Amino acid sequence: MKVELNIPLDPVPWASPRVLKTHCWDPREKDKWAARFHIYDQYDGEPYQKYVAALFFFAFEPPASASLKKRVQMLSGEIRPMRCDCTNLQKLYEDCLKGIVIQDDRQVCVVSSYKCYEEKGSVQIIVQDLDEYFAEHEQMQRI
Repeated sequence: MKVELNIPLDPVPWASPRVLKTHCWDPREKDKWAARFHIYDQYDGEPYQKYVAALFFFAFEPPASASLKKRVQMLSGEIRPMRCDCTNLQKLYEDCLKGIVIQDDRQVCVVSSYKCYEEKGSVQIIVQDLDEYFAEHEQMQRI
């Protein structure tokens, strides 16, 4: 079974919790709740119990300060987003999937991500059973 999710929000990277003497807080908590809201809205099944493959597509809006020429280059793929790295983006959205689509993010065995510019920022996630993923991608060898 393959689950395809679309989160119509600008991608945000994971950030470590802030710790003070008296308390700590997660600076991304509001972003996580917003993403979880969209995931709950699109997925009502039971969380995966098996190992999974997770594919992430991160679409960033071009900055408002970009010239028309740069904007065209960004939307055509000549210029790629450099704001944040894929691993921090993946981490935040894996955390959001936890308990809804997958039991735990330790189940994710194959991860792929792609960053690009589009007119509207969004995050698309595909979660698939690992055996089904390898059946579709026969050229990949299991190690």
